[in-house]
Amino acid sequence: LAKALNEQKNKTLAEHNLKGSNARCLCRVAQDREIGANAVEIATYCKIDKAQTSRCMQELTAMGLVYRDDAEGRKYKQKYRLTEAGERVADDLVLRAAAVRATLGKGISEQEMASFEQTLEKLCRNYGACDQMD
Repeated sequence: LAKALNEQKNKTLAEHNLKGSNARCLCRVAQDREIGANAVEIATYCKIDKAQTSRCMQELTAMGLVYRDDAEGRKYKQKYRLTEAGERVADDLVLRAAAVRATLGKGISEQEMASFEQTLEKLCRNYGACDQMD
């Protein structure tokens, strides 16, 4: 299952010319479309350091998917926001992830899924792989 899901994820990312960290950063910005997200918020959500966050955001900016919104005149903690192209890509990623979750969840109650996710998280924590699960 993990292999099949990983192959599907990689195919989707390749279609958009994204790496996993780029996709997570893009989706984080998409969560707050109206106000955007600053680098600290993105790094915290994505569980990556500031340097990697900076590289990801530079790459997403170069791809035309996000821009720095300096409308408030701030030099630091500027918000990143989605471009129209970024909105299309983020929407596609979210829709595909929702479709996968719906497929995986067929015939499984919310309680069963919550219990499974809690158990999986404990297994990952025990193995030391929680950060690698995203």
